[in-house]
Amino acid sequence: MKRFEGKIVLVTGASTGIGLETIQRLLAEGGVVYAAHRRKADGLDLSGAQSVRLDVTSEADWRTAIETVMSEAGRLDVLVNNAGVRESGLVEETGLELWRHLIDTNLTSAFLGCRAAVPALRLSGGGAIVNVGSITGIRGTEAMVAYSASKSGLVAMTASLALDLAKDNIRVNLVCPAAIRTRMVTNWLAASPDEAAAERAVLNKHPIGRIGAPHEVASVIAFLASEDASFMTGLSIPVDGGRSIR
Repeated sequence: MKRFEGKIVLVTGASTGIGLETIQRLLAEGGVVYAAHRRKADGLDLSGAQSVRLDVTSEADWRTAIETVMSEAGRLDVLVNNAGVRESGLVEETGLELWRHLIDTNLTSAFLGCRAAVPALRLSGGGAIVNVGSITGIRGTEAMVAYSASKSGLVAMTASLALDLAKDNIRVNLVCPAAIRTRMVTNWLAASPDEAAAERAVLNKHPIGRIGAPHEVASVIAFLASEDASFMTGLSIPVDGGRSIR
C-alpha cells in the first residue's frame, strides 16, 4: 500500500519504540516523514526520515519545527503527537514538580503541537492529527495519578479539537495503547522489585495474554492518519489486548 504517497508527516518522539515503528510504517507507505526528537541526530537511525530537533514542551521549538517542514516540503498533511513519559506515584507521593513534568510532556506538548500545526494543515486543504495517549486515560490505574490525568486530558482535548476542526477537513483521533514492549515499559519492569512478578501482573490485565509490540500501535496510527479512516474523528481508540473490557 502507498496510502501516504505525496503526504508530508511530522512524528514526535520518533527515535525509539512506537514513534520509530510509526515512521518506518509511514515511509514504507510512501510518505515523506519528519522525525522529531530531543536527542542528537548523531547515532540515531531514523530509517531515512528527515531529522528535526524538537523539545515538545517548547512553544518556540514547535514554531521552528513547523517552519522547517513548511520551508522544505511546502505543506503538512499529518501530525502524530507521540512523545511522552511515564511515571508512577500515589497522590501523596506525587510532588508538584513531577505533576507539572507529566502534564507538560504528555498533554501540553500535544496542545502546542496541534496549535502550531493547524495553520499548516489548513493550507494543505486539511489532514489528520493522531495523538498518542494511554489506556490509563480511559480506565484508571493504581498509583498513576499524574500520568493518568495527563493522558485523560488528551481524550477530552482530542474530542474538542475534532469538533473545532471538522469544518477545515482536519480529523483528530487518539490512540490509547496498553502495555507495549517499548523502552518505557521495559525500564519500568526492570525497576520493579520482582521483575517476573511485575510482568505476570501486567499480562494478567490483558485478555490476549501478552504485552503488545510497537508495530501493532503503529499500524493503527497509520490507519487513522490515512484516508481509510476518512469518516472517523474525535475518537479514542484502545490498542490494548482487551484490557479496557476487563
